[in-house]
Amino acid sequence: MCSSIAQPQISVIVPSGRPEMVRMTIEALTEQQCDSNCYEVLLVTPFAKEVKQVPSQSVRIVEVEKLYSPGRMRNIGAREARGDVLAFIDDDCVPPVDWLSHTVRRLKRSKNNGAVGCRLVCGERTFLNRCADYSLFAAYQYRESRMIALGSAALIVRRQAFEAAGGFDEHLLASEDWDFSLRLQEKGWYCFFDAKVEVHHYHGRGHIVSILKSAYLSGYRSGLVVQRRHHSSLSWLARLSVSLGTPWLYWLLIIPYSLALTAVQGIDNLRDEPSAVLFLPMVFLSRCSYHIGVWVRLLQDNKRSQKVSS
Repeated sequence: MCSSIAQPQISVIVPSGRPEMVRMTIEALTEQQCDSNCYEVLLVTPFAKEVKQVPSQSVRIVEVEKLYSPGRMRNIGAREARGDVLAFIDDDCVPPVDWLSHTVRRLKRSKNNGAVGCRLVCGERTFLNRCADYSLFAAYQYRESRMIALGSAALIVRRQAFEAAGGFDEHLLASEDWDFSLRLQEKGWYCFFDAKVEVHHYHGRGHIVSILKSAYLSGYRSGLVVQRRHHSSLSWLARLSVSLGTPWLYWLLIIPYSLALTAVQGIDNLRDEPSAVLFLPMVFLSRCSYHIGVWVRLLQDNKRSQKVSS
């Protein structure tokens, strides 16, 4: 890691609302075998007093008044960061020792590479935890590298690309990472998923109820905001959801759309991990729960707009 005087090449930003968990993330970050040997760690948190056990020499605490939206927490860290590369990691994730070195090398292979993501797998390999991985964090499960929109739980971004895209949308409570990746791609930057790196994710959703609840909340918080914003970048299935995006039509889409998405995901994953077929029933249920959340959001937004117009 860097001294407080040296100019870091990489700034690792950890937005944290879970002081009881972040210690394991910080410990893993202080052990990184980074090629540059010069990186800083910024902990963005409203719980500065609770994380006093974190060594002040190795971590810079950026204290905020309260826990803001995920995008705003990351943007605050980015504004305080000194490195040319921004690395974002959530406070329930534990990266391997080569996370920074491997992903930053990948980022620098091309001047057009804007961001690099990686696999994110639950550190507790129970059946229901793996169901949660495939149901709630499907974009992190690929075993082959590819160009796709990336999640932000473990993400490396070139600062130039981050600034060109305008950072994360601070108003989004969910899907802000998907929106960010799509804006990067619209600006001409590549988003590369590197399947050779695997970060352990202690998401605590190893129960059926917690999986379905998380899926519902994600759908409710997301609505169709990102889909409408990036309509031209979507698959035909996603565009269909936007075209039927009224509270009176969307409920008709929930079951067939969830079945279609589960089938597409199953075909994609089964080539790499045949055992993933066992997770598909939970994937389907979580998809339904997600879209029920979207539908409820559409109903509430429609009621609000009617009140405003009246």
